Amino acid sequence: MRYRNIRTSLAAMFLIMVLLACQSADPPVAATQEAMMQTDASQAPPASNSTQEDLNMTPATPPNESAEAMIKLVKEHLAKKLSIVADQIVLSAVKPVRWRDAGLGCPKPGVDYIQMETPGYSIFLEAGEKTYNYHTDETKRFVLCNK
Repeated sequence: MRYRNIRTSLAAMFLIMVLLACQSADPPVAATQEAMMQTDASQAPPASNSTQEDLNMTPATPPNESAEAMIKLVKEHLAKKLSIVADQIVLSAVKPVRWRDAGLGCPKPGVDYIQMETPGYSIFLEAGEKTYNYHTDETKRFVLCNK
């Protein structure tokens, strides 16, 4: 009798946990659609002729101070490496990234890196018809990573 009560209690707790796990944290679709319709028309972007290319592109966000500092740092490095003026280097893309470890996504063979998420950037520069990809953290570390 005692074990039956324990099994019944465990089964009830399991059922409750399953039901709680199945609940969605997302707002109802109707509420989301209503909020979208209430958006002020002055905030809506102007209508444009969308193409398939536009649909595949992600919106560009302006770089913050940290990104700007890292862009300047890697531009100076590349200019020195290529023996050119930094003004001849074109920034083609900056993507914020969370690297899985301190190797910044471009580890050197035989080097052990601290296993911690490292926020940083993937910066693409163009010079002399070539593209260079730098992986950086947010402060001062970078590596030229042309895989």
